[in-house]
Amino acid sequence: MIMEIKAMEEVPLVKVKAILEKLASEVGELKYHQQVTLDYSSKFSKAPLEKIEELVQRLTKEKGLSKLTAIQIANILPREIDELRPLLSREGRTFLRTDLEAILDLIKEVIG
Repeated sequence: MIMEIKAMEEVPLVKVKAILEKLASEVGELKYHQQVTLDYSSKFSKAPLEKIEELVQRLTKEKGLSKLTAIQIANILPREIDELRPLLSREGRTFLRTDLEAILDLIKEVIG
């Protein structure tokens, strides 16, 4: 069976989980690589999809982060500055300690 890629989009891990769960309910049994991906995403998803989507949206709009960076932050949900700082390296700008604390505060506010 030949598959065609119709679109590519960065999505949080919890959305990958939701997509694969939906596919599994539609087709019954997933292919090996799909099942491995579902197992991984189930194990490492840390919050409900709605909260993760809200966090990604707020990080991009309120904090000016790229969608890819926001998704990485949402996947990992850092709790300390030392965990957050490496995720921001691709942004190409310097973040003050107050900026980093504001991002962590936003994570706590949205996720809890």
